[in-house]
Amino acid sequence: MIVGTRREARAAWLFLAPALAVYVGFALLPILAAAGLSLSSWNQGQARPAWLGLGNYSEAFADGVFWKAVLNNLLLAALSVAVQLPIALALAAALAGPLRGRWLFRTTYFAPMVLPTVVIAFFWRFFLLDPADGLANAALRAVGAGGADWLGDPKLAFGAVFSAVSWKYVGFHMVILLAGVLAIPAGLYEAAELDGAGAWGRFRHVTLPGVAPVLGVCALLAVIGSLKYFDLVYVMTKGGPDHATELGATWIYAVGVDGRRVGYGSALAIVLLVVSLLAAWVVMRLRRGVQPTGGAA
Repeated sequence: MIVGTRREARAAWLFLAPALAVYVGFALLPILAAAGLSLSSWNQGQARPAWLGLGNYSEAFADGVFWKAVLNNLLLAALSVAVQLPIALALAAALAGPLRGRWLFRTTYFAPMVLPTVVIAFFWRFFLLDPADGLANAALRAVGAGGADWLGDPKLAFGAVFSAVSWKYVGFHMVILLAGVLAIPAGLYEAAELDGAGAWGRFRHVTLPGVAPVLGVCALLAVIGSLKYFDLVYVMTKGGPDHATELGATWIYAVGVDGRRVGYGSALAIVLLVVSLLAAWVVMRLRRGVQPTGGAA
């Protein structure tokens, strides 16, 4: 019995070894390297890092732009959960029913997820939101409402970027939630209908409790994704105007790569990692605290 258990353990480790090697090589070791560099001063012109201690972290906690960027990350995470997930759940519930051509709708909604992020950024920046020739301003001018500088106005830029992010990720969450909706036993809906529940009652008392665990997974993915977002925002605005769309990753790139301050950029990356872990922990705690309630009504 013990021999069999040891063989199973060895087989399990052999199967896990490739994934563990990738994780160690591309996640754990870079984190440790960044932690080491964060304690040094390595700027443009220096041949090698020089020991600095916690000086980079002291500067990081006094960096107003970085903390504004972190707040933008947290706002993006909150809006992703509050806006993207309800839309994705509504689409999933609609596409789980007997809708003609639903395969076409599913493909259409998921299509932005498989497009390269740079393509999406250019599409939104130049085709939709360009102040001179963009489709959004053309539609506004057609109804006599004038135009707007969507990515050049600090009051509008963040909303414009969030719209592009949502367009990309709503379909992703929809597919995950659709799998959760389809996994709910049909008998629960039949029982609810026999009890006199209408469409809203079935959704509230059957669909919502049934997909609650999946919603928790989507919320966790949305929060973690929002805290590490970079490419689409960088291509669209590079964090501007006036840092209105600055995110932690874009500011780290501006300081560590463009500014050639590798040590300080590494310290900012470690701080952002800690913030991300805390946010993920909060979401996990909330998932455990929310128990599915209700049933057939």
